[in-house]
Amino acid sequence: MNALTLSISAAALLLGAAFPASAQSPSLLDASRALREEMRAAAQIEDFETARRLNTAALSIQPGHSALLNNAVLLAGFAGDVDGQFAALEAMAAAGLSYDLEASVRNLVELETADAERIAALRTAFAENATPVGSARLVASPPLGDALIEALAVDNETERVYLGGVAERRIYRVEPFAPSEFEVFAGEDDPIGSIFGLAADRVNGRLYAVEGVVPQTPLGEGETPGTALLALDLETGELIERYTIDGAVRMGDLTVRDGVVFVSDADGGRIYRLNGPRAELELYAEDTRFASLQGLAQARGALWVVDYALGLWRIDPVTRHAHLQPSPESASLIGLDGLVADRLGRLFVIRNGAAPVGVFELVFDAQSRLVGMEPVLTGDPRIGEPTTARVSDGRLFVNADAPWDQFPEDGAAPEGPRRTPQILAVPIP
Repeated sequence: MNALTLSISAAALLLGAAFPASAQSPSLLDASRALREEMRAAAQIEDFETARRLNTAALSIQPGHSALLNNAVLLAGFAGDVDGQFAALEAMAAAGLSYDLEASVRNLVELETADAERIAALRTAFAENATPVGSARLVASPPLGDALIEALAVDNETERVYLGGVAERRIYRVEPFAPSEFEVFAGEDDPIGSIFGLAADRVNGRLYAVEGVVPQTPLGEGETPGTALLALDLETGELIERYTIDGAVRMGDLTVRDGVVFVSDADGGRIYRLNGPRAELELYAEDTRFASLQGLAQARGALWVVDYALGLWRIDPVTRHAHLQPSPESASLIGLDGLVADRLGRLFVIRNGAAPVGVFELVFDAQSRLVGMEPVLTGDPRIGEPTTARVSDGRLFVNADAPWDQFPEDGAAPEGPRRTPQILAVPIP
């Protein structure tokens, strides 16, 4: 097996581990994984035409997937299909992805010889895609490098920032006048799990949080916490209520508007609703196609949910049926994490699973069809692995770097100091 075959095999294996497995079976992601496994097997025996067909089939399930598009470039090269390589590269460029031609395309000289103008156009397009966009102000950076801050909420009235930790099972509060300081807001008196999502409900005086367990969660001997939606007093941090529901696997994010809370179950393929502070948590939507549900937002008369592996779902408010939005050629919807809506109903997403990472606005036409994705903040050196955003006073507050790479599942310590949270405020365009 030559080096290029090894590169394809490694890419396929990485793809198989890129997203959390859904508790529902079969999901669309399950189908894509199966195709990728077959593709890897075909590449290992140098049946590159079969590998290309399988990769194309996987791309039909996950359009715009940067690693699958890279596989398309490599496999076309094996097959001696220069036009196929150009087509895959141009699809990446059209989707707004950045890409290092020199580092990734081993027969680049051959492609330049075949069509220098197309290569020049690709270089220009990839450079434009990688050009930094937008500006942001640092509003909070407390010394919480060991906490693995994943979640963020903002109180619209006071602009207090609330942060949720995974490796330290705490919720922290940062005052706007002391951005480099913090206080423990919750988790000391009443034990909580790792916090994956936060949302402030100023009208009802509550801070909602979703707790769960991952390998990075510190557990005491014999401790087996589950997953739940927590309601805390927005001022004192007192735990008011812990909402649970049968069948939940790991609640991952939430949104609240007018006292109604929606929660995504990242590993359970479900969406829950709390229809007011005195209600019970109920199952709102469930679909075997869901793969890895993340951020949610209410806008345009419906609930929208991003799926890390598949893109954007619209949940019909009447039937509660889920509709996967077609991926426009001008955008890659793979690797989306956070989702938030502003007062005008515009939707903003956080992407950390494809380059460039950052904040983007989803663009819709007059019929509410998704037609594109415009960068709002990319290329900022403070952005590492952004996870979530919240809207306050015409700005997007962004958790710009949750350093999961410094918290391996085996608990090993990183070589250097862990990165501290970077909470940025971005003017909404």
